Amino acid sequence: MSQSKPRDSTTDSACHVLKGAIVKVLNTPITISVECNNKVKGRISVEYEHPEKPSQELINKIEEEANLIIKQNLEFKTFKIDRKEAESKYKSNLVNNTFIYDKFPVPESVTELSLVELESWNINCCPAVHLKTTGEIGGIKIGGINHRPAKKELEFRFDIVAAAAADTTTQVKPTSRGAKKAVTVVNEPTVEGPTLKDTNVQYLTQKIIKLVLDSKDNQKELTEQTTLEIEQLLTILKNTSYTNGSQSVIFSRK
Repeated sequence: MSQSKPRDSTTDSACHVLKGAIVKVLNTPITISVECNNKVKGRISVEYEHPEKPSQELINKIEEEANLIIKQNLEFKTFKIDRKEAESKYKSNLVNNTFIYDKFPVPESVTELSLVELESWNINCCPAVHLKTTGEIGGIKIGGINHRPAKKELEFRFDIVAAAAADTTTQVKPTSRGAKKAVTVVNEPTVEGPTLKDTNVQYLTQKIIKLVLDSKDNQKELTEQTTLEIEQLLTILKNTSYTNGSQSVIFSRK
């Protein structure tokens, strides 16, 4: 993957995970462009020759597959390899039907390639800095798609979210003017802990107060376990704010 702007390691890593899911569900192995310089959202466009856009069911499946790989906490294997050796090796050994190159070419003058691989999921010539494992991403939410049949191109816009927030389904519905609007539908949580429905300020305030009061007699627990839970709650609120296109505002009570 390649682009001119500096890349964020989390969003770039998420691109590799999402690309593998797109290939698995839609069998579209060629990336046209990516955008991964933002810490909380990104974009990836792939070659797509079908005249109709993928159904909501397929989009949900792509998101589900991506988050499953994140939960598996796969290692991002980054390494350098001689160009001719890499081309010979991976031409006959595609990873999830994907070759090391995408639409954007690598200059012929480059004789050594920087590759990043997720075993059996994704391989790509990419010099960026990546996370150590997929679990560090948290979660991925597909915020919308743009289908350009004339260009044979399909674009996915996605958000980086907390792991708990990834256990929801995002549906893209048309507005009155024909535009697409992302609507988040909350599923029943599959794991214990806070979910996207628990993101109003009043609930989080009471939850945090309870965590602190329950741990007041154990300073170690307060500084370790409770701190982690509070961070998770606030991360969900932050990511929900980004997903909904708004900013979190805290009002003090006088």
